[in-house]
Amino acid sequence: MSDSTLAILGGQPAVTIQREFRWPILTEEDIAAVSAAMRSGLISDPGYAEPVRQFEERWAEYFGVEFALSRVNGSAALHSALFAAGVGPGDEVVVQSYAWIATAGCVLGAGAVPVFADIDARTFTLDPADVGRRITPRTRAIIALHLWGHAADMDALGAVAARHGLCLIEDASHGHGGTYRGRKLGAIGDIGCYSLQASKALPAGEGGMMVTRRRDYYERALLLAQSPGRLDLHLQIPAHRPFRETGFGAFKYRINPLNAVIGLGQMRYLEERNRIRTANMNHLTDCLRGIAGIEPPYTAPHVDRGGFYGYRLLYQPAELDGLPLQTFLDALRAEGVPAEPERYPMLHLTPMYTERNPLGRGWPWSYSTESSAVQYRAGDLPVTEDIYPRLIAIPSYDRAIPCQDLFDQYADAFRKVSRGAKTLRPVSSGAV
Repeated sequence: MSDSTLAILGGQPAVTIQREFRWPILTEEDIAAVSAAMRSGLISDPGYAEPVRQFEERWAEYFGVEFALSRVNGSAALHSALFAAGVGPGDEVVVQSYAWIATAGCVLGAGAVPVFADIDARTFTLDPADVGRRITPRTRAIIALHLWGHAADMDALGAVAARHGLCLIEDASHGHGGTYRGRKLGAIGDIGCYSLQASKALPAGEGGMMVTRRRDYYERALLLAQSPGRLDLHLQIPAHRPFRETGFGAFKYRINPLNAVIGLGQMRYLEERNRIRTANMNHLTDCLRGIAGIEPPYTAPHVDRGGFYGYRLLYQPAELDGLPLQTFLDALRAEGVPAEPERYPMLHLTPMYTERNPLGRGWPWSYSTESSAVQYRAGDLPVTEDIYPRLIAIPSYDRAIPCQDLFDQYADAFRKVSRGAKTLRPVSSGAV
């Protein structure tokens, strides 16, 4: 049988290299540091544990900001950022729909209304022009997600935010160490947020971080969810000092000291692992250019993806006589490529947003929409809705060792399936 015969039709798979990837990569030094903390009894933080202080100081230094506030996870960091910006019931926050659930879900958690804007067709990040069209007198903030490590257009979004007096919040959970025009992602807008969950480029097991250059934002975030001991230590603004014994009194968002210890250790390797991962994924992009039926990811010249948390290609069915995406993916997987459809939802078409008050009275959605005219419907975001069903996902976050030989075989598999598409089951033109 010819080598060109697709594996799904009985041919030999194009990918023959078998390589096991592990993520996160924990060293013996990491394990020893956690063990030492456990032996000391430091398994929770009653106030401001030393590893937490060191982690925050190291983070602030690396990202070039005055304040870094560790959180229990990235969602807590986003909620803290919205609280810091004064976002509350009746307010609107502009976000993108193609995102992890927390990017918009934290807006609901603040009692506010997410307003979804469309994305740029090449970067998959917020389209500043469409953001500008979504601004109303109720708008209080914009959340710029650096999706899959590609920076949003921070200059244009910053201009929109400045023109309307809005807080610009970065969700940099996909871009640890990445840059936009030489500036670190998360340290460009008014507030930056990061997830440190185990799959991220900088993993702490669980955890999050919020950064800002403004003391008022930092102190308000402290008031939301911090222990009295730390509040007494860090609150300096006179209007905040009376609340040093209670704070907001409702949330416990402090990071566990053991996660801070892990995060501190992982920071030593961030730059090196980012460099290797980026070289791997850029090599794959170079190899995939020119193959009919796929468009490899675009990276703007002024952007360094850093963590490169995900790798997304865009399927072009018209170039393969309308071959359905699922058929294309099945053939790729038979060749040995771990290709999947997109795992993130289009949030504006999920029941949480299309159904009014889906969980009943008391859920933030119940009261935040009573005076809001915001509706969510198919057709609202034409670019997002065109791109989303054609996305192909290939894992990247664990590729922190050189694997360009493997990616050469991935490219061979894409090329093979593209060339052999006519041998697969015929379908009607235009199907995806």
